[in-house]
Formats: sequence, C-alpha cells, structure tokens
Amino acid sequence: MIKRKSDEAHAILRQRIMCADLAPGAIIDDRELMEQLGIGRTPLRESIVRLEQEGLVVSRGRRGYFVAETSPLDLFRAFEIRREIECFAAGRAAERRNDKDIEAFEAFFMRLEAELADHRNDVPWNLEADEEFHCLVATASDNRFAAQYQSFLFGLSVRSLYLSRVPVTLVHEEIDDYRAMFEAIRRREADEAETLMRKHLTISPLQGLMSEASVSALRKSV
Repeated sequence: MIKRKSDEAHAILRQRIMCADLAPGAIIDDRELMEQLGIGRTPLRESIVRLEQEGLVVSRGRRGYFVAETSPLDLFRAFEIRREIECFAAGRAAERRNDKDIEAFEAFFMRLEAELADHRNDVPWNLEADEEFHCLVATASDNRFAAQYQSFLFGLSVRSLYLSRVPVTLVHEEIDDYRAMFEAIRRREADEAETLMRKHLTISPLQGLMSEASVSALRKSV
C-alpha cells in the first residue's frame, strides 16, 4: 500500500517530536520542512493538523504552529491514563480476540525475528515496533475507543520519557513481555493479560514520580 505524502510527513514529524529532536516550543517551519521532506504545503499542513489533534503541536494564530510544551506533571498524567487504558485493552483482547487477531500477532513476531538483528539499536524502528504491538492489543480488544486513545497516548508518553531523560527500553529488552502477553491473550486469560500489561508499563525510574505525594508537589510547582 502506497503511503500518502501527508502520512509520510506525519510519521517523520511525530517521530522527531516524540524523540525530542524538535524541542518543546520550537516553531514548525513550513518552508524548511517542505524542503527537507520534499513535499508541498498542503500535505505538510494536513500532517501538522493531525499532530495538533494528537496534542503534539499547538497553533498560535498568525504566529504559526509550535511544538507543544510539556511538564513533569504531563509525564505522570500521560502514563497514568495510558496504563489504565492499555491494561483494560489487554484484558478485553483476551476475552474477545478472534483468529484474525491471532494471525496478526503471529505475523508481527515473524517480522520482529527477521528484522531485529539488523535494527537492534535503531530507535525509530524500535518505537514503531513497540507501537505496533500495543496497537495489535488494542485492536484485539474490539473497542475502537481503546484503540484511538492508545495511539494518542503512546505519542505523548514516549515524548515525555525522552524529555525527562528516562531510559527508553528497546524491543530486544521487551520481546519476552510481548510474547507473554500474547500467550495470555491467546489462552483467553484476561486477568493474566492485564497483570502482564501493568507490569510491562511499570517503569522503575517513574515510580517515585507516580505517587500521590509527588503529584501534589508537581501541582504546586506548576
């Protein structure tokens, strides 16, 4: 399937913002990006509007579009709600998955094994693979709202990790988690799938932040 120019631009800009290559508050320079990406103004604007809908870009009227600002409290909030939605999705996926979902997971693991050695430390590839796994779980949950918000929150939470300098794990460190969650979904073990997803989305450096005392302190600092 051939990607539209706006889809390609969206993927590239989203990646740059998530990985903090485009810093919070940075202006989205239309002319520079059109030249870099080799696209026209219309597909570029379409991609920017999508990024605005995803909370990664903000419009400031005639001044143009800017990369959205964020804060430590945003980091907490993004992970707080992402974890709950994805745990819910994992449980529902175990209850509702069908043969097509299982085939999609199996195809994903086959591609992963074929490509992992060549992309072990390739950050864009790793992020894309990680997001694909979580999208498969959300799709198998048969809840379009879970799938919609999973994609939205993935971008925000990954960006917050990079900006907070929290180590981002790569696929070779997570593949055992993926397999364990998939097996729980395959066996229709909803509680196990939810437990494994919660463990997977528990990031040690964030535990001090994810406490009510820390949240109260963050609120006062905003």
